Amino acid sequence: MLQCGILPGGAVTVTTHPAAPPKKPRDLRLDFFRGLAMAIILIAHTPTNGWALWIPARFGFSDATEIFVFCSGFASSLAFGATFATHGWWIGAARIAHRVWQVYWAHIGVFIVTAALLMAIDLNGWGLEGRRYVAEPYVVPIFEQTGPYLIGLLTLRYTPGLFDILPMYLVILAMTPLVMALHRAGGGAAVAAFVGVIWLGANLAGYAFVNGVDGWTPGEASALHDAAMWLGAQAQFLNFPASPSGTGTWFFNPFGWQLVFFTGFAFGMGWLRPPPVSRGLVIAAALALLISVPFAWFRIHQGFWIPADWAVTQGIAAVREALAPLWWKQWQGAFRYAHFMALAYLAWVAVGPRGVVLTQDLPVRLRPARRRARMAAAAALALVVTAPYGLAMEIKAASPALDAWLMQTVPILSPALIGWLSLAHFAALVTLLWNAAPPAALRWLTGPLWRASTPVVRKVGSQSLAVFMTSIPLSQVNGLILDLIGRDIFRFAAVNVFGVAVLVATAYLVGWMKAQPWRKPAAAHPARRSVAPTPAE
Repeated sequence: MLQCGILPGGAVTVTTHPAAPPKKPRDLRLDFFRGLAMAIILIAHTPTNGWALWIPARFGFSDATEIFVFCSGFASSLAFGATFATHGWWIGAARIAHRVWQVYWAHIGVFIVTAALLMAIDLNGWGLEGRRYVAEPYVVPIFEQTGPYLIGLLTLRYTPGLFDILPMYLVILAMTPLVMALHRAGGGAAVAAFVGVIWLGANLAGYAFVNGVDGWTPGEASALHDAAMWLGAQAQFLNFPASPSGTGTWFFNPFGWQLVFFTGFAFGMGWLRPPPVSRGLVIAAALALLISVPFAWFRIHQGFWIPADWAVTQGIAAVREALAPLWWKQWQGAFRYAHFMALAYLAWVAVGPRGVVLTQDLPVRLRPARRRARMAAAAALALVVTAPYGLAMEIKAASPALDAWLMQTVPILSPALIGWLSLAHFAALVTLLWNAAPPAALRWLTGPLWRASTPVVRKVGSQSLAVFMTSIPLSQVNGLILDLIGRDIFRFAAVNVFGVAVLVATAYLVGWMKAQPWRKPAAAHPARRSVAPTPAE
């Protein structure tokens, strides 16, 4: 950039300033998956939500929180990395501090609004009779012991459930300047060592906390257990208290979860290169996800869909319990991290280079008409046969007598195994709809509709903080609505679709506000004539 000036005497000076580096374009994949995570988080936070039984978290160790944290790390590299590179460490750290300040007040505001909403429901009798909404989530102390708990809220020493993600995020974000300094001093190896040691320390602190470090006596168990307990006892400072009473720790330990954040950050900064797309890696990642299902899905390891007295059920439950420190959520266990990385790899492969699949028709090939007709007929038969199990809640609500008669008269499997039939019913429904639909409808579904919907999802992801803030009180409103109208397959659909629509509207509204349309020149209108104000006489 050239800047010209005139000195006294008429001399002309020309000064050259380096042009600002071009701003990195938004990554389509980043916003898309953050948008999906926002919808899943809303569904998961809605009390007694039937849809929450079928979110990805039910079938694996990781969940939408990993998506949110990983994508936040990637987004932070795009938002702040250039500042560190072009303006130096101090300005980069100042920008991080500004963002931490914003997230802090977002957390305080969300808590106050949601707690006030829950108290308003109780005081005005809007909810179910006899139910105390301030106890779900448990925010009773802020009203009954306001002094210490208000101070705890402001100092982040009071982080009840539902309000624990943003505190974790802002602590990790505050670690970013240190990570940038480490990379400048020692490169990627220094960052990897720091992140790994902090993560391991957090997990050891968690292990000692869970196993009662205060009452621990060396020599009563294995040497490995004693070593882990001793090391964890030295690292208890990594466990932040979750309430002024001193009981419990933050549910999302930032020193464990920073592993996910800085993995995304490292990919965004280019410190880590993306893995190659290979058939072997795809198969390995898919197998990792499949193997985790029995150990993560409560319907299996708790004996709901497989008899609890079967040896396989008891074996799965025993292995799961023995390996608990590897899959726990609070300190980001190793299995959770590995599960998420496998899932992220498959998603990365699925959307194509730079997310090209998100901008074009889905590559779907339709089967011949005769084959589709045969599959539709078979699916229709399976749908009818499994209806008593797939629609058990609806049939029982409409006619308990009919439900009892069907279960006694049309037994297909042992009652302990009928859950699989409800899953088969859903699979038959999807198969029937896909194969019975006209080809033109399927082409519209995988073409224009897909291309129109992905920008909407990306818009939600691009405004993730505002959308997340909205989703917390909205989840409680949705739970209240379900309490009042009842819970069945149709009401679940209506309330969840309503909630997602509110998130979409929030994203577009916030995007419009951030664009500051009032600063743009007013468009000329032939029917209007601007009249300058004149002073009153």
